[in-house]
Amino acid sequence: MNDNITITGMHEVSLRALEASDEQRLSILANNPNIARNLRNVFPHPYTPADAQFFISKAQEGAWGYCRAILYREELAGVINLLPQSDVYRHSAEIGYWLGEAYWHKGIMTAAIGMVCRHAFEQYGISRIFAGVFAYNSYSARALEKNGFILEGIKRKAVLKQHELSDEHFYALLNI
Repeated sequence: MNDNITITGMHEVSLRALEASDEQRLSILANNPNIARNLRNVFPHPYTPADAQFFISKAQEGAWGYCRAILYREELAGVINLLPQSDVYRHSAEIGYWLGEAYWHKGIMTAAIGMVCRHAFEQYGISRIFAGVFAYNSYSARALEKNGFILEGIKRKAVLKQHELSDEHFYALLNI
């Protein structure tokens, strides 16, 4: 799942492989507690240039699966990835993403999710893409729903983030 093509979509959004030259911009965008709040704790905060360098190098190695920079008007705005699953789940991939706060509420993430899902279904034979969304992140849930994802279930009080227990909502999109 690691090709180097650029995908262009609607809303002046495109996706491309992460590059070493993205380090500074990535660290500036990602160093935001409002972004970290909506992601798993493996996403560091504060987010330093060293964190960006590590992330980019691992992305180039394929550690995060199909991982792409989200560009808005040709400017790095965030990151999206699809992580293929294994064993009996090998037909599935987990989608993860974040967007710099200045780019929120512009339809950018909705477009990026659609582009990645279409690419995965067409190029990699994936038949199921899923995501876990913290219950308080309604904008993320809405971006998935706009792309046809269906709420499959809720894990009650499954997430401990910032000393608070929250539900996690599980969404999936099928290509069958």
